[in-house]
Amino acid sequence: GVVAWGVALTGGEGMPADEDDQVNAADQEKINKFSRLNARLHEIEEDLQFQRKSVEELDDLSDELCLLDDDEPIKYHFGECFFDVEKSKAEAMLEELQEQKKAGLAASEDELAQIQQTLKDLKTQLYAKFGSNINLEE
Repeated sequence: GVVAWGVALTGGEGMPADEDDQVNAADQEKINKFSRLNARLHEIEEDLQFQRKSVEELDDLSDELCLLDDDEPIKYHFGECFFDVEKSKAEAMLEELQEQKKAGLAASEDELAQIQQTLKDLKTQLYAKFGSNINLEE
């Protein structure tokens, strides 16, 4: 049988696939694509957890910043340094950073949705041809 990352092709009871279930070049391409996209899906899911946490932390920081006095200087972290900025400047810089992080999060969520749809389509095609002789694990 054929085995790829997250994909196994065998006959019933672990026996080799029948002649009718031979893997041609197009099928192998679909299996390989499924494998690559499945790996990418897991990478994106991990990255999304980090991105969501980052956006949440920035939202919390924004809430905390609102509570400070207007004349109180804000310590802004840049690289390995901290420097004082006015509250209005800190709010503007934070807002810009929040927009960037939210845009990145939205892009990752869009990519995830596209990959999930492509994986679904590939599963449908491969299961239609190979039935229970192929195992497309996630």
